[in-house]
Amino acid sequence: MDMEKLKQWLEMAKNMQGGDFWNNIFDQEFAQQFMNEAPFKTPNAHSNRQQPGTDLKSERTFPAIDLMEGEEEVMVVIELPGVLKENIELGLNGNILTVKGRALPVHPHLKYTYSERFYGEFNRQITLPDTVNPQDISAKFWNGLLIVSYQRFVQKGEIIPIE
Repeated sequence: MDMEKLKQWLEMAKNMQGGDFWNNIFDQEFAQQFMNEAPFKTPNAHSNRQQPGTDLKSERTFPAIDLMEGEEEVMVVIELPGVLKENIELGLNGNILTVKGRALPVHPHLKYTYSERFYGEFNRQITLPDTVNPQDISAKFWNGLLIVSYQRFVQKGEIIPIE
């Protein structure tokens, strides 16, 4: 375990003073959530730009997403900073939403000394909570965010009188 990870664990322990700390440490869902809070690193064609001492196990997936659910609507917000709309492809197969494309360097003629941004090809699959038809999905690209949403089909059952 590197020192930065140890510092994160100690900070979390400090914030959780009380009886829940060890219960949460051994709760798989909670531990997974914490492990996903690692600093952003992405393997790609320019992976030699990583900071020294970082390991590939704690890498996040590009692009970052938020999946939000309501009773009548589901929304996925996909972060694609600096990616042109023309370089994005969105697909659907059952309940698997796929976003793929290419993030191009801002200044390809300059040599990168250090970079934390992602450049290159990406392909991310997102499992939706429902199976939905492609024609029922709405997708908008705004300020580097791809916002995908659909209305849930809520089937209202009839009330059956009981005698």
